[in-house]
Amino acid sequence: MQEKALSRDPADGGSEIRIPATAVSRGIGIGRAVFLNGDSPLPIKHDIIQDGIDGEIERLQQAVQHSLDEIIELSSAPTPDSAADIFGVHSLILESSSLIPDIETEIRVNLVNAEWAIRTVSQKYSTRQRAAADHHISDKYLDVVDVANRLLNALAGSDSSHSGGSDSVLIVTELMPSRLMELAKTAPKAIISEHGGWTSHSSILARELKLPVVTGVRNIERHISVGDAVIVDGINGEVIIRPTETSISQFLEANLIVYVSDEVSPTLNGKTTTKDGVEIVIRVNTDAPEIFQQAKEQGASGIGLYRSEAIFDRMGSFPSEDEQYAAYTQIAAATGEAGVRIRTFDVGVGQLSGDAKMVEKNPSLGLRSIRLSLTDQSYFRAQIRAILRASCGNKIDIVLPMISGVNEIFRLRSIIDEEKYELTAAGVPIGEPLLGAMIEVPSAVMTANEIAQNVDFLCLGTNDLVQYLLAVDRDNEAVADWYQTLHPAVIRSIREVVEAANQANIPLNICGEVAGSPFYTPLLIGLGARELSMNVNSIPSIRNLISGITCSEAAQLIDSISSYATAAEIEDKLRSHYLENWSELFPSRLLSAKNL
Repeated sequence: MQEKALSRDPADGGSEIRIPATAVSRGIGIGRAVFLNGDSPLPIKHDIIQDGIDGEIERLQQAVQHSLDEIIELSSAPTPDSAADIFGVHSLILESSSLIPDIETEIRVNLVNAEWAIRTVSQKYSTRQRAAADHHISDKYLDVVDVANRLLNALAGSDSSHSGGSDSVLIVTELMPSRLMELAKTAPKAIISEHGGWTSHSSILARELKLPVVTGVRNIERHISVGDAVIVDGINGEVIIRPTETSISQFLEANLIVYVSDEVSPTLNGKTTTKDGVEIVIRVNTDAPEIFQQAKEQGASGIGLYRSEAIFDRMGSFPSEDEQYAAYTQIAAATGEAGVRIRTFDVGVGQLSGDAKMVEKNPSLGLRSIRLSLTDQSYFRAQIRAILRASCGNKIDIVLPMISGVNEIFRLRSIIDEEKYELTAAGVPIGEPLLGAMIEVPSAVMTANEIAQNVDFLCLGTNDLVQYLLAVDRDNEAVADWYQTLHPAVIRSIREVVEAANQANIPLNICGEVAGSPFYTPLLIGLGARELSMNVNSIPSIRNLISGITCSEAAQLIDSISSYATAAEIEDKLRSHYLENWSELFPSRLLSAKNL
C-alpha cells in the first residue's frame, strides 16, 4: 500500500507534518509520541521428543490459567459494558472453544513446543475469522490474536500490560482489546494505530472510553521520534507531527468544545417525535439482553437488528438448534412486546465449515449469507426451526440478509413453510414471525418494489449498501476517500427503497452507521425514514436531534440538494443548513468534521 500523502505547514518553515488517517473514535488528543512495540515474544520453534509432550502441555495449561487470572483481574475493574462482553469472549476462547485442544493436538502430533503450537494454530483461526464477509465478524479476529499473545506472554513470564503515561500519544501496529483496557488505566491522550477498522472490538471500546483513536497510518516512524509533540485529530482523521503553536492553540480550543458538547445530551422519555409531531421509531442493534435494557431506558423500542452469528463460538463452530433456541428465547424475553428482529446467519462458507482452506479470495462477493443458506440448507433449516420454536409466545421476526432479488424470497419462504409444517406435525408449538428482507446490494434496490410486495417489512443496511453500490471496501484505508455516504447514488437508492416500502404499506427500518450518526438524521427523515436502528450509545443524541427538527423542514432540505452532483456539494449544503437553522442541536465538532 502506498503511504498516504503528507502536508507541511508553510507558516512554520515546513516543520509541521500532517498525515491523513481514518478516525475510528472521535476526539482530539495532544501529547508526546510513545512507541509500543510488539505485543508478545516472537515464538521460536523447538522440536520435542515423545517424552516431552506432557511437559509442554502442562506449560500450556499453566499459561491458560495465568491468562484467565489476568482476564478476571481486568474485568473486575470498572469498565465499559462492552468490555465485560469482550473479556467474556476471551474467557470462552480459553475455556470452551476448540483453540486450546487444537494447540494440544499440534504439540502431540507435530512434536513442537507450546509457543510454536500457539502461533501455528492461532494463525489458522485468525485467518479463518478474518475471511468472514461481515465486518462485525471479521474484525473480531483480533480477539484470537489477543488471547494468543496473552498465552505467549504467560509462557515467557512477561507482563502483558503496557505503559504510556497521561501525556502520551501511543503509537501501535495493531490495537488489541485487552491491551486497550490496560493502556486506558494510564489515561493516554490518544492512540495512533497502523491497522484497525470501525467495527473492531478495540474501536468500540475506545469510543466508549472516549479515547481518540485513528488508524491507517503507515510508516509513521519515518517522520516522528519518541517524545515529539503530536496532535491526533479523531474528528477529521489526521495526525499532526511537531505542530506549530498556532495549531496547538486551535486544537486545544476545539478539544474544550468537544468535552462541553459531550455533556449536553439530555435523556428523553416516551416516544421520539419531531417538532411537528411525527413519530420516529428508534431501535437498537445488539445481541445482549443487558444492552437492550440500557437502550430501553434511553427510549429504544425493541431490537432492530440481532446479528445471530454473534452466538457462534468465536472459533466459528456452528451452534446447535437447541443452543440457538436458548439464545433467541433469552433475547426475546428481554425485549417483550417491543420485539427482536433476528437476522439469519450472515457468514461465509469458510466460517461455516470451520475449514480455513475454504476461505474465498473475495468473500464479500462469494458463497455467503443467503446464498450459503440456499446452498447448504441443513444449517439454515436448523436456524429457522430454532427461531420458529422461540417465537412461540415471543415477539420475534426474521430478517433475511443479502437478498438480491424476489426469487430468493420465494425459495426461502418455501423452506420456512416446510419447517413450519414439520414442526406442527410433530406437535411442537411455534409462533408466526414476520419476514423481512435486508436491502444492501444494488440489485435489491432496483427490485425493491417486487421484494416489498412479498415480505412483511424491509431493512436497509447502509454500511453494505454504500460498499456494494460504490465498489469500495469501507475498511481499506487506500480507498477510504471513495467511501462516500453522501454520494448522490446512495441518496437516490435510499429514496427508492423508502418509496417501495411506502407503496407496499410495510415498515422500513434503516440501520448501519448512517442511522446512528446525527449528521445524517435530517437527511434520512427528509427522505421519508420513520424507523432507525442504531448502537446504544447513539440513541440519546439522535433522539435529542429529532425532537428539535420538523419533517417538513427535512423534506425541504432534500429538495434543496436534489440537483447536486457530488458528495462534497451535498455535505457543504447540509452543514451550512445545520449551522444556520439547527446549530444548537449539533456538537460543533460534528459540523467541523468530514462527513462524506
